[in-house]
Parts: sequence; structure tokens; C-alpha cells
Amino acid sequence: MKKLSLDNFMKLRKLVHRSARPLDFTKWKYLFENGSCEDFLLVLSSYQNEDGGFGYNIECNNWNPNSSPYTVCIALDYLDTAGDYVSNIKNKMVMGIIKYLASGAYLSENGWVGMQGIPTNNDFAHLPWFHYDPKKATEADIGVTKRLSDFILKYADNSCDIYQNAAALKGKYKLCGQTLLNGFPDYDTTSFDLASFDPATWALWQPLPVHFIGSHKSEHYSALKNVVDINLDTIIDTLRNTNEFHMMPEEEANLFEKNNPHPDGKRWCSAEQAIGNYYGDAQCITSNLDILRKFDRLDFQLPIHS
Repeated sequence: MKKLSLDNFMKLRKLVHRSARPLDFTKWKYLFENGSCEDFLLVLSSYQNEDGGFGYNIECNNWNPNSSPYTVCIALDYLDTAGDYVSNIKNKMVMGIIKYLASGAYLSENGWVGMQGIPTNNDFAHLPWFHYDPKKATEADIGVTKRLSDFILKYADNSCDIYQNAAALKGKYKLCGQTLLNGFPDYDTTSFDLASFDPATWALWQPLPVHFIGSHKSEHYSALKNVVDINLDTIIDTLRNTNEFHMMPEEEANLFEKNNPHPDGKRWCSAEQAIGNYYGDAQCITSNLDILRKFDRLDFQLPIHS
């Protein structure tokens, strides 16, 4: 069974230490170097708006500072890192999120809109999959809705209206396989057919088997162990071959623009996106190492001490 060596880890550590934004740096320190969860949560809280939602490039390729249901989901992925850690900062963030969701922003009778249903995305640097689509603004995103409903049912007072609304939405989509995993919307176990996972052909936008399984403790692990092992081996190979981060070459950027023409005649590959991609590389390394940690695929003991 492949495992990531300490030498490989230390090489990746240098990359993250000098390239990550504070959010992912403090997450790294907490997960792997006995860092402070309080420091991590403090940085995460800086992305929270007065309305209780989240924005400000918490999603690396969307620079809209305004709150949206989807960016709240990204914040929840980060908040999950803290687990059962008890903190006033965490409690304030949770209360703020409940306030935002209870406000009814971007909420219809069928649920919350998704990442393309936010008009203000177009006012800031973003990649094509965040561009505002008026049709999407009228539709509930089932993955986002299920993710936010689960959060409300866990943290909100069961006597409040938003709790009752979330319970109804949870029931409405009970038999739907779609959910939101690690920022990937509309995940459906039937249409994605995890058992056929092949890293050579799997689309980049699709969730990975490890995003669905999560750890050895998953009820689905035994049935999908073979594809999970393939997925983990591929992650290890990728991390072993990760060296310096590089900005997208101009030729590659021009090809992306050609294949994804901007509806307003602008360029997607702005300076902000170059920075966002750089941050995204460090975020991806941190997330992948956390996956290996959960599946016991690190060939050394944590935490690592400086």
C-alpha cells in the first residue's frame, strides 16, 4: 500500500508555508503541526460579512465579497475542520450563518440558489462557472440546499421558522442523491457511478470517491474500497510529483479564453484569477494531505514539530 513519506511531506510543507493564504496556512498548522485551532477559526471568521454570510474570495476563483449560499457552503467545509472544538469565535460564526440563512437571501420555496444564481458575481473577477445565469437564479440548487439544511438542523433552535423550513426541504429531497461535497455541487451517486472511477478519464469537476467515502468509517467504504485505494494512490502520486507552483502560461490562458468565450467580451484569466489559482494550489495540497491523514496513508506520525 502506497503511503506518503516524510520527505515528500516536508517538500510540500515548504510550498504551503510560502504560498498559502493565511486561511489555508493556519488550517495546515492546525491539522499537521499542532497549531492553534483558535488561530485558524479567527482567520476563517474574517471572511464573514455583517449579514452572517461569507464572501471575499473564500472560494479562490470567485472574488465577490458579498455573501451567497454557495460561499457559505465553502465556509462550512472549512468549519468542519474544527470538528467538535469549542470556541466563542466558532459559536459567533455559527450564529451569524443561522442569521444569514434565516434572512431568506436567495431562498425560494424549493431551496437556495447555487453558485451561478448570484448577480453580483459579474461585478468581480470570477471564472465561467460562477458567471450569473438568470435561469439559475430561479432554480434551487439541490446540493447547496441539502448542505445548508443539514447545518440548520444541527445548530438552529427547532422552534424557529428557518428550522422548520430546513426540515421541510430535507424531507423534500430525501430520496435525491444530490449533495454538496468539498465544494462540488449536485453530486449524485447514481449518475457518477463511483465504482467505475478511473483517474485517467474522471472529469476534473466531478467529486472524487474519497470525497464521498471520507474515511474507513464510512458505511460505503467496504463496497468501494478498490476505487478508494486507486484514488488514494493517485493523490499520493500527484503530491510526490508536485514541485513549484507556476502561473498559467500565456499560451494556455489564451486557449482557455478561446474555448470559454466571455459573454461580455472580457477575459476570465485576470490578475485576480492568477492569484486565486496560486492560492488554490496550496488549498488543494492541504485538503489532499488531510484525506491521506484520514485514510492512514501518511508514512509518519503527526503532528510534525518545527
